[in-house]
Parts: sequence; structure tokens; C-alpha cells
Amino acid sequence: METNFIQWFFDFIMGYEPKVIIACASVLGAGFAMIAGIGPGIGQGYAAGKGAEATGHSPKDSKNIISTMLLGAAIAETSGILALVVALILIFGNPLVTSTGGMVVIASSALGAGIAVIAGMGPAIGQGYAAGKATEAVGINPRNSKGVTLVMLVGQAVAQTTGILALVISLILLYGNPFASMEGAFIIVGASALGAGIAMIGGIGPGIGQGYAAGKAAEATGKRPDQQSNITKIMFLGQAVAQTTGIYALIVSLILMYSNPFV
Repeated sequence: METNFIQWFFDFIMGYEPKVIIACASVLGAGFAMIAGIGPGIGQGYAAGKGAEATGHSPKDSKNIISTMLLGAAIAETSGILALVVALILIFGNPLVTSTGGMVVIASSALGAGIAVIAGMGPAIGQGYAAGKATEAVGINPRNSKGVTLVMLVGQAVAQTTGILALVISLILLYGNPFASMEGAFIIVGASALGAGIAMIGGIGPGIGQGYAAGKAAEATGKRPDQQSNITKIMFLGQAVAQTTGIYALIVSLILMYSNPFV
């Protein structure tokens, strides 16, 4: 039954013009890309909640609290913007439509490009958590707002790493697609293109974890500003370890694109 379905599916899509199938895959890829918007929504909501809570506890410091909240929430929006850019490219400026190569391979690349940036969900959630904890720390001890904000921003920048790596893979699939020149069964090459994008979803975890480290570091800096340097060092060390699986995901994606043993 499964074999019959697969055969039916490929017979079905082969009945359409290649541009039609590639366009269908592109719009689906654009839709997948915007799943990343879940992250900023959660992260920014958490930051706003902490901002409201901190303002309630210390209304006279509301200016500093709101400034920290808005700055941190703006950083958490980055992944959503990157996902939007990829989605708009797939819809309005899709280079794959005129690409040479098998229809299934190019269509799979369009899907993979959209799926890859789903990884941005993780950094956005982590960055939102960092923004919330920094906002909370400023509300408790507004005199340390500069140090807290600095630690928050540095930690958020590191947490964005996997989102940027996912964007790089997405852009490679769109503008420097190595699968178009690969020789081998089109179904294997197409699956590899899709797998290269799916692999990057592994970046969700590191993004959340690194953001958690940044949030706790900001919180600790608010309590002990004299230990800001040590706190930052420990945050970096923890974030570097948390990044490991994101690097693994990138390596697998690059292997599928440039050193694929199956094609």
C-alpha cells in the first residue's frame, strides 16, 4: 500500500508543469517559515509580563523598566523578521523558479529553505526570557540597569547564533543550491535537500538554553553588580556548551549538501 501511494504521488505531481510544482512547494515553504513567529510571540509576551510586574512593584522606576523591556523584546523579534524575509523571498523573489535541475529536487529545496528558519523559534523564546529577567532585575535594583542591560544584550546576541546559521542554510538552498548539480536518484537528492532544512530545526534547543543562561546572568548581575565580569564569563561558558547540538545540526546539513554519500 505504501509503495502504491508513493508511486501514485509521484505520478500525480509529474502530471503538472515543473513551475507549478515548484510554486506550490515555495508557498508551502513560506508558510513553514512563519512558524518561527511562535518564538517572538512567546518571548516578547514573557518580557512584557515581567515589565508590567516590575512596574507594579516599583512604579517610580517605570522609565528604566520599560526601556529595558522594549530593548530586549526588540532583539527577540529578530528571528521573526528573518523568517519573514525568507517567506517574502519565496513568494516574491524566488530564485528557484528559474533554477536548472529536477523538479522534485528544486521543490524540495524550496520546502527545506522555509523549514530551516523554523529554528529561529528557539532563539526568540530564549531572548524573550532574557529580556524578562533583565526587566525584573532592573525593577528590583534600578541603579544597576546599565550592567544588567549590557549582560542581557550580549547574552541575547549569542542566543541568536542558531537562528543565523539556519538563515545561512536557507539562503544557500535559495541562492547557491548545491543539489541542482548532484547526480543520483532524484528522490534521494530531493530528500537530502529537505533533510538539510529539517536538520536545522535542532537549533531550537540551543537558542532556548542560551537565552535562559543570559536571563539568569542578567538577574545575577542585578543582585551582585560587583561580580558582573565573573557572571558574564560563566554565562559565555554555559552558552558555548549549549551551542553544541546546534553545531551538530549545521554539520549534518552541510554534509547533506556538500558531501552526501548517497548521491
